[in-house]
Amino acid sequence: MGVCIVTGPYGSGKTEFCVNLARKIAEDTGRGVTIADLDVINPYFRSREKAEWLAAKNITVMGDCLDNNTGQDLPAVSYAFLSRVRRGENVIIDLAGGENGLKLLASCYSAIESCPKYEFLCVLNLFRKETASVAKMVNFVHRINNISLLPVTGLVSNGHMLRDTTAEHVLESEQAAIEASRMLGVPLGYTMLRRDIYDGVRDKLASERILVFDKPTMREDWQ
Repeated sequence: MGVCIVTGPYGSGKTEFCVNLARKIAEDTGRGVTIADLDVINPYFRSREKAEWLAAKNITVMGDCLDNNTGQDLPAVSYAFLSRVRRGENVIIDLAGGENGLKLLASCYSAIESCPKYEFLCVLNLFRKETASVAKMVNFVHRINNISLLPVTGLVSNGHMLRDTTAEHVLESEQAAIEASRMLGVPLGYTMLRRDIYDGVRDKLASERILVFDKPTMREDWQ
């Protein structure tokens, strides 16, 4: 995999995507994965909250420069993960939502650009205000590209309504993401969905890479 940067609007499910992508890579490859938690905007639902649980799955979370379970609402981050980026290890960079989340990425550009392979994925959910139509999805990605020195290289469809998610939500969001992908000229990298829904729609999904999870990791009490 190499380096995977993940952005998306608040509520899109980008941190849930990061956690489940790391889990899948660790399971499929038998190699460790690092999640760099660079979200200093939203103090809730951060990947560092699950650091102990993820460590048991060969996933290391690098959060603030104090302790992953201390001062969650402080804008303190650690860039120690960059040494792993330079060594070519598997690193997922979980940014804060929207354009403001890109600010902490600025100091990582040189290390990431030197990598032989990296992805910059934008998580889109048709059922969130900022990406509630194809036009809004396209506009959101354009805003990210206008600020970031690293352009978005792929989209992630994560159409969900938390516990009320249906197969129709998943398929409708994926179709919108496919149209946005066509307009932007970037591929649909992943579609993410719960396993109970996947079993009924697997033949209808268009994405080549499907990320399936059994239940939410970050919002398990909300399922």
